[in-house]
Amino acid sequence: MRNSPQDGGFPSWLLWIIGPVTILAIALIIVAVVLGVQAGQRQAEMQRVQQVGIAHQRAIDLRAEGLFAEARREYERVLVLDPTNSAAIVGLQELANMGQASAVINDASGDAGGARVENSGDSESDTGEPAAGGAPVQASPAVANPAADQVMAQAVGVYQDGQWAQAADYLETLQASYADYESERVQQMLYTAYVNLAAADDQSGDLAGALEYVDKALELRPDAAELRTARTLVAQYVEAAELGNRDLDRQVELLGNIFEENPEYRDVRARYVEALLAYGEQLAADDEVCDAMRQYQVSVAIEVTPGSIFRRDTLEGECVERRRLANAGIPTFTPAPGSVQPTPAPTLTPVPDVLDTTTDADTTDIDSDTPDSDTTDAVATPAPVVSGAPAGGRLIYSAPDSVDGRSHIWVQHVGSGTAPSILVEDAQQPAMRPDGQRIAFRNLDEGARGISTYDPATGLELRFTTFAEDFFPSWNAEGNRVAFASNREGDRRWRVYQVWGDVDNQAQGIEFGTSPAYHTTVDRMAFRGCDETGNRCGIWAMNTGGGDRVPLTTVPADDRPHWAPNGAFAVFMSEGRHGNMEIYRVNVASGEVTRLTEDGALDVTPVVSPDGQWVAFFSNRSGVWAVWAVPSSGGAAQLVLELPGGLGDWTQHGLQWMN
Repeated sequence: MRNSPQDGGFPSWLLWIIGPVTILAIALIIVAVVLGVQAGQRQAEMQRVQQVGIAHQRAIDLRAEGLFAEARREYERVLVLDPTNSAAIVGLQELANMGQASAVINDASGDAGGARVENSGDSESDTGEPAAGGAPVQASPAVANPAADQVMAQAVGVYQDGQWAQAADYLETLQASYADYESERVQQMLYTAYVNLAAADDQSGDLAGALEYVDKALELRPDAAELRTARTLVAQYVEAAELGNRDLDRQVELLGNIFEENPEYRDVRARYVEALLAYGEQLAADDEVCDAMRQYQVSVAIEVTPGSIFRRDTLEGECVERRRLANAGIPTFTPAPGSVQPTPAPTLTPVPDVLDTTTDADTTDIDSDTPDSDTTDAVATPAPVVSGAPAGGRLIYSAPDSVDGRSHIWVQHVGSGTAPSILVEDAQQPAMRPDGQRIAFRNLDEGARGISTYDPATGLELRFTTFAEDFFPSWNAEGNRVAFASNREGDRRWRVYQVWGDVDNQAQGIEFGTSPAYHTTVDRMAFRGCDETGNRCGIWAMNTGGGDRVPLTTVPADDRPHWAPNGAFAVFMSEGRHGNMEIYRVNVASGEVTRLTEDGALDVTPVVSPDGQWVAFFSNRSGVWAVWAVPSSGGAAQLVLELPGGLGDWTQHGLQWMN
């Protein structure tokens, strides 16, 4: 029965009001408590910051007054309040490096003929600080010399303040004008000043200045083993930097010595890898492929860079083949530039019933397409068109010119039988905008390095980025943004960036990774990368803001993804699945990976045709570099176009198939 006021109970309607009001009051109390706690925390933090500032300022004042022990205690008090305070850490380190003279200089205005009072035996001064350089500064017996005393007093004053250049000037004056005046003490203080000056120049990047001061210090202490070792590292680094590409052999030797002694010295790791790769390419150009291979082997053991594993394996294959021919007594030769003539491109002829459905735990093998003798003979003339063959389109690719070796972007109409023509000179890695009106590329012009674009209709060329380290451009579906990969940052790690399709806009870093490829219809991209912890590396997909990341494959060597026009699958290359560089397809919905090629040569840089029926790729399976194509559903690979100039470093080139 419902309560009524006459029964002494609360009316039910009043309970409905009291309940929410009570809950609201409790919530307000909780909010007030939380805000009060936060206010208290902020106040405590402000007090802590104030105490840190006061202690730090007191340390500076005490140090200026020469009270180094007290200054040290204030710095330590700062670190108790703020353990990561860099100013206090530096201050303590400077005090440790600087120390203090072991003797207190009498006032230079004292008795003219009086004897000086020196502390000649203690290892610490009366303030409790160690002597400069970690060793006691011993005073030498000296005849009263007011002029020298005054110079020494000035030297000690700036020495204690860490003004090393001024201290060195005073001490050098003492050496030059008063050679017998406390010579041992002067040398010890001067040695410490030179070492600190060298360290300052080293930190600022003035290595030549650092070497000059180190040499002066070594003249005073020739037996300083650690300093001599440091001098050797600096000298080798300077020489390597000055050499540039003029003597890569010597540069590799110098940087290798430094890396062996101290792999964390400056940026020697990155410089050493770059020098090894450059020297490897120089040796390869000189037809010394085995020596080139060894440079790549060393570089890969230190750090894997985009394309380095592939290039190493390419050189290794050439080296093994050369050795085999040499053992068989067969001479080898390199064709002269321009000696190979373009071969008319045959019409693609798919053979869908030549299927190998052998399946392993990770991949379905579709094609065993090593050409036999009949296939090789048939390459010379175009094959007849059969039902289901691709209906034309344009192949846009970068490759060296067979005459001068310069890399250009070429265009070839599929199945036309005509020779390719140059679209953009001195360029690599083409990426035509979806509307076909503008092409992005990696610019090789020395004055315009970075990502550029070119409008074939108007001849207008625009520069989007200004870093030579920017690679692999890709347009989004709307044609208003370009993604690319770069190791432009100081840590030399590869990141995916995107930039608005306009001149000199600021690029935005999205994620660690390389080889970005925008989706053909939605606001997503595929790229080669890893998860947030650096694990589960392979091909990943994410939205263009870096979110909603999902793995498409889980083999770290998977690279160069390219979407099918409908986005149902993507193709990629990998040497980590069957021990050789092959072409694969991954179904986006199921994650099933299908192997599309199987050949002992290199099959690289896959792209999907506009109708989604074919996958084109670079390959050297016929003994020369060429563009081949395989049905996206599996089948025999067909030769499309030979590349008279080869590819050189194929990892630097790109391929695209457009309508």
